[in-house]
Amino acid sequence: MKEKLLKMMKDLIDGNYNCNDFSYDFPNEMLELEDENLLLLLDEMPEICADYDPYKEDEEDLLNEEELKTRVEEVYNKILNM
Repeated sequence: MKEKLLKMMKDLIDGNYNCNDFSYDFPNEMLELEDENLLLLLDEMPEICADYDPYKEDEEDLLNEEELKTRVEEVYNKILNM
């Protein structure tokens, strides 16, 4: 499951995963995860996904595509460096 979640994140970062699809798919896939350490590292991912809005204008608390990718990449790198 860890590999699948990391692949989803990498695909998003590389532009090979639709941001809107990712924002729904990733939290659902996390429900299957049993690794407590990884769950702690991914703790903010459901909120990051929920904050994605493809129609964002000036709302500071929402994320556009690039902001979503940046936030996901930060978490992704944290996992790779653990």
